[in-house]
Amino acid sequence: MMKAATFQWLILLAMTAVAVGLSQAALSDNAILAPVLLTTLVKGRIVIDRFMALQGVIAPWRWVVLGWLVLVLGLIGYAFHMAQT
Repeated sequence: MMKAATFQWLILLAMTAVAVGLSQAALSDNAILAPVLLTTLVKGRIVIDRFMALQGVIAPWRWVVLGWLVLVLGLIGYAFHMAQT
């Protein structure tokens, strides 16, 4: 039987492959941005909860780390959007 950490690591690898595949697809930049950033957010949440061991920690600490991730992804999205205009 596969351990949970191994399964989650395989999920992270698969999500990385999806994000890379989307970035290489012949789609418009705006069509790719949201799915890639969403995939990155989900991957970040898995890393925060499982591999940083913050799943059982009280909410404020988890929200600080998740808020940082959302802020960084939001700034990337904003910068990408501004570069397109």
